[in-house]
Amino acid sequence: MDWLLKLPPQEQKEWQDMMIHFAFEQDEWGEARSSLFALLQKDNKRADEPAIRSYLSCCAESAGNVQPLPPLSSLVQDLYQAYGMESAQEK
Repeated sequence: MDWLLKLPPQEQKEWQDMMIHFAFEQDEWGEARSSLFALLQKDNKRADEPAIRSYLSCCAESAGNVQPLPPLSSLVQDLYQAYGMESAQEK
């Protein structure tokens, strides 16, 4: 949860509003966010917080009703490897 507290209050609210729609724990969102940042860094790219949030939301949605849920960070890695992140920009 430390990652969320480091964000500005409005961003915290945006993240919380989005996360409640999915079955993933808050810690999983932080791990997935870190994973996406690492993938972007590796490709010398960057993305703003709304783009990160949107991408992770799509990744979470891609799990559908699969039970048990796969780790969100593995969904991020799989989708990034397959499709990249269109909204990311070169550094």
